[in-house]
Amino acid sequence: MIDKSDDEILLIFEEISNNFKRSNQYFDILYDSTSIVRITKSRSEETISVNAKKSGIVARTLLDSWHELAFQDESDLKNITKKLPKGTDKGDAIAEYDGWKINKEIKTKIDPSTIPMNEKIKKVRELFDYIKNYDKRIINPIVGYGEGLLTRIFVNNEGCQLRQVLPRIRLFIQPVAKEGSKIDFDYFSIGAEQGYELIDEVFNKNLDQIIQNSLDMLKAENPPSGKIPIILDADMAGLIAHESFGHGLEADQVLRDRSYLKEYLGKKVASDICVICDAPNIDGQYGSYFFDDEGIRAGKNILVKNGILKDFIHNRRTASVLNSVPKGNGRRESFAHPVFVRMTNTYFEPGDYKIEEMISEIKNGVMLIRGYFGMEDPLGGGMQCTSKKGYLIENGEKTKLLKSITLSGSVLELLQNIDAISDDELSLRPGTCGKGEEDFVPVTSGGSYVRVKSALISPG
Repeated sequence: MIDKSDDEILLIFEEISNNFKRSNQYFDILYDSTSIVRITKSRSEETISVNAKKSGIVARTLLDSWHELAFQDESDLKNITKKLPKGTDKGDAIAEYDGWKINKEIKTKIDPSTIPMNEKIKKVRELFDYIKNYDKRIINPIVGYGEGLLTRIFVNNEGCQLRQVLPRIRLFIQPVAKEGSKIDFDYFSIGAEQGYELIDEVFNKNLDQIIQNSLDMLKAENPPSGKIPIILDADMAGLIAHESFGHGLEADQVLRDRSYLKEYLGKKVASDICVICDAPNIDGQYGSYFFDDEGIRAGKNILVKNGILKDFIHNRRTASVLNSVPKGNGRRESFAHPVFVRMTNTYFEPGDYKIEEMISEIKNGVMLIRGYFGMEDPLGGGMQCTSKKGYLIENGEKTKLLKSITLSGSVLELLQNIDAISDDELSLRPGTCGKGEEDFVPVTSGGSYVRVKSALISPG
């Protein structure tokens, strides 16, 4: 446990950093403190998990490779200069950036830490009971609540002195419905860098519709199969941007020859109207922050513009090797995990079509709603994404509600077949992304409505 004030930590970090001359080697040190509350309730169980505060420090230096030292006991601070190796003339092993300073703490309307735990549990139970009693066909409401408070303090020998405090909150609702032999559901997920006020907003405004969406799924029909025109809602578009396309843009994968996109930099990968971005600097989003875990200022990375692949997603090392500029995508799950290249808020930028116009121009097609599952294939460029539901489009009108729909085929073929993107406001949904099967970090993905001239679909 690190039992010092943030100001004390900054001062100690600066003193340690001064022992490593930048011309000889790059050095940085990160303090990480996380508090987490999770409450989940379903018909079969109720789980409550509280981690009041877990903190630690990781220091590293780059010579011919990274050398890291991570610990939780503050007495180990004195060992950093002893255990990390000293170098000579290794400063150019990685690109140097101007140092900068920031001290930001996101304020909430209702600080979750001021709400007693029994009140949070009571609120989750109230949500559960309301959904369960809404209609006898609701057989298993699932309610998940999560909150976290992240503090990160970063200092390096380039002059960075950085501190950020980020509150995150998330709510998941899945009312499972049954009628006769049919069982189905829809779901709702929301999350942001916000406070407890988010929960009250859902309870007061959206809950009835969330439940009704699940009940409506009992009457949904099977979707068609084959290559037909489709429209993706913002959630499905985000699933494509992140899961199917974004993982192939992670520059560590590129350097390992594990990305099919390695040869496409500066080349056409999508239709002319496509702009795809990753931007950790969007205010209030679940995947946002002011700086990454390597001290890089969060910025907007335009990955695809006018259909051309403009850049990969970088951390400090990959940007240095590939002669690019990092935008803040070097992320750790915690001090005890390594830095990887990671996405943040990944999305299609809105276009200039009206969604009504996009639908009206389709004679026979399908609209895919609510991303449910996506499989990454950064090596082969294949795609398999499933929506939770959809709608049949007949003669320019949205008609029958459909069950889950799987979209498959080539990612680049789909992107190049996009012929319309709606002018709806950018919509992002929260999630958690792992590197492989571990190292999980908060992200969002989204966009607006995207129309594809022809795509392969089948029942999900």
